[in-house]
Amino acid sequence: MRQRPVRVLVIGPSNIGDAILAGGVVAAVHRHLPESHLTLVVGERAQPLFAEDPRVHTLVDADAFDSPLGRLKLAFALWRYQPHVVVDLRHTLYPLLLKPLAAWRYLRQPPKPLTHMRERYLWKLRAQVPLVARARDEEGSSSLKTAEHASIWFTPKDRAHVEGLWRRWGLANASPLIVICPGARSHIKRWSIDGFARVADRLVGELHAQVVFSGEPSEEPVIEEILGLMRQRAHSAVSLVTIRQLGVLMARARLVITNDSASLHLASAVDVPTVAIFGPTDERKYGPTAAHHRTIRRRLFCAPCEQALCRFHHECMRFISPGEVLEAAMALLQEGARGTGHGAREGRRTL
Repeated sequence: MRQRPVRVLVIGPSNIGDAILAGGVVAAVHRHLPESHLTLVVGERAQPLFAEDPRVHTLVDADAFDSPLGRLKLAFALWRYQPHVVVDLRHTLYPLLLKPLAAWRYLRQPPKPLTHMRERYLWKLRAQVPLVARARDEEGSSSLKTAEHASIWFTPKDRAHVEGLWRRWGLANASPLIVICPGARSHIKRWSIDGFARVADRLVGELHAQVVFSGEPSEEPVIEEILGLMRQRAHSAVSLVTIRQLGVLMARARLVITNDSASLHLASAVDVPTVAIFGPTDERKYGPTAAHHRTIRRRLFCAPCEQALCRFHHECMRFISPGEVLEAAMALLQEGARGTGHGAREGRRTL
């Protein structure tokens, strides 16, 4: 008789940026339990990241149960699922219902020296699932590093769509592609529109770079304003790519310039050289993790404040000059860590 697969429940983040950071957990579960049935609970905004992912068999929208009655319904549904393995990245009460005898594992928190959220998620996985912890001890830390590099699943449809855009825009393989993401969910995390325009102009004018701006549909006015300020030609991918397709596009780029946003974590997930611009948030928690990166920030007495509203006049972002961002971009491009030719770059990573 064929043995039934192990049922795995992963309770993940609600927003898309944190979901990208948690992608390594999904990859590690699949690596160590490849025949398992994985149910993933994430917020509505994070759903597109895992749609059509063959590693995820059931995708649950946590926001659809965002009420006292809804949470009871979700708890009952998860109890009926009877998972063998539970990974809780949100510190919910569900493990107390599903794994009462092992509840102590879910009450533990990562040590304070472990600051980056990606590493904290992987620590929770090891703490909550002894099988993964044992495998890591046997294989070494490289096992989780491997999972990290496969944290996002790209479909053939994603790759074909980006290839179509590449031809539509007439992009040349010989010229460096630079993806710029000037948006962020919070306006106080956004660097200046004028600054992005000036940096993009110089990259196109001096390096003959091909610049593509991207962001959420709500950020289209910001990008259109930047394009209006530019003297050089650039492209906009707003509403033309999904979050995964943006990842495929980034994987073909020589550089990504971005604020602290989901785009930053996406760039790190595909390991593209990244210039990250930080203001009110802490780069130790959310900074870039690509092999080659630069973080630009102003060290002020009030920053990082990690507050939703600025008490002053947004100095932590306003005091960052276009020259600083351009210098960091030039340095990464000169390193030439990713070589030239988009075909060679794609060959370095399985998308």
